[in-house]
Amino acid sequence: MTANATDVVRRALAGSGINLLASCGISAYDARAPQALRSDQLLPGARGVVVAGSAGPTLWRQFRRLTQEPPGPWDNANPYDSFVAGVLSRADDALHAAGVRYRRFEAAFHAPVRVSFVALAELVGLGWPGPFALVIHEQHGAWWALRGAWLVDADVEPPLHPSRPCIGCPAPCVGGPQNADIGVRATPEVRARCIVGQASRYDDDQIAYHYDRAATVARLRLSK
Repeated sequence: MTANATDVVRRALAGSGINLLASCGISAYDARAPQALRSDQLLPGARGVVVAGSAGPTLWRQFRRLTQEPPGPWDNANPYDSFVAGVLSRADDALHAAGVRYRRFEAAFHAPVRVSFVALAELVGLGWPGPFALVIHEQHGAWWALRGAWLVDADVEPPLHPSRPCIGCPAPCVGGPQNADIGVRATPEVRARCIVGQASRYDDDQIAYHYDRAATVARLRLSK
């Protein structure tokens, strides 16, 4: 039986903190992708795309446990991205073992191939752009992040079809719907005013890292 790539990736990442997963068929992907990023250019024969994200503080807490072990990751310019890449590699290994060809993308600063993870999130039903330039998840609101995606030459599960939490919302995050299109920055305060997903709020040091990586890395290096 041919492996279902969505399930292969889900099993590989179980317990890692990368806890959101969805997929869609290749025709939907190719209809949205620019020519240079279509499947015939990146992985001829691909049949779908699998997209993964992390919600809440679980992934960060696993990273922080790692930072307590010598020598620690602090000499890396982007230590959290490097940690996430290592976790994503578990799915690479599982796909390879299942005989599934793949092409991986990362939602990281140093990613060699830049794809629109916002578009990928919409395609697979993980979330939709909110009024403050972040993708909003039905359950986790703004307290989640896209981490990786794989073009695969195997069957995948169909996309999710959750409700869109911003439709009909009074938008307290940006001070009302009249401000939804003026480019409000996604500050921690703005994210905290979203009425969806506050149970998934990041830890304070995770929030600090995302908004001032260099200063947070320096502080965590001294506190280890």
